[in-house]
Amino acid sequence: MADKNFKSYEAFKGVLFRGVELRPAVPSDWNDTMKVHRCEGSVFDRFDVLGGREDCLDVGRETNDCLFQDFVVEPTGQYLVTCKGDSNRNVFLNWLVVRHGKDVDFEFGNWHSYNFEPSRDNVIKGCRTVDGSPITYCYRWGCKPSIIDTNAKHLWWRSIGLTVYWWAKYIWHVKLHRPDNF
Repeated sequence: MADKNFKSYEAFKGVLFRGVELRPAVPSDWNDTMKVHRCEGSVFDRFDVLGGREDCLDVGRETNDCLFQDFVVEPTGQYLVTCKGDSNRNVFLNWLVVRHGKDVDFEFGNWHSYNFEPSRDNVIKGCRTVDGSPITYCYRWGCKPSIIDTNAKHLWWRSIGLTVYWWAKYIWHVKLHRPDNF
């Protein structure tokens, strides 16, 4: 089943998006408030995002070399950001996090139904929370982000769980050719 996204950015190359407010009236109506996939070298600057059931920002397949800077994010669901599906060298710069995601703030390398490659060389830099608590992150093995000038805490048990989940889903879906429904 496809995600229901409040705003999607697809297949943009070298485009600047500036000063966008994405605050759905009923956040629970949406899986992700902002979905970006197959974008390259684009800049997303000064976004104000109220999250959906899952993410504030879902960086989907093959989004590379993008800059997400000066965001104010307020998740209402699981994550601030999910980055997956061969999305590489993206930078999350100078974010202000109003509150934490219910599960984790940044997640790198989760399952993507169309691209199984890891997401590598992504960077969290200069991000902070309103209350001063550390930003949390986890990653599938092979998808570890760089953390620069950010008070961050690696949730290693979630990283292990994410890696096991990803491999189980890969074997089920790809090797055994079962439906992608768990």
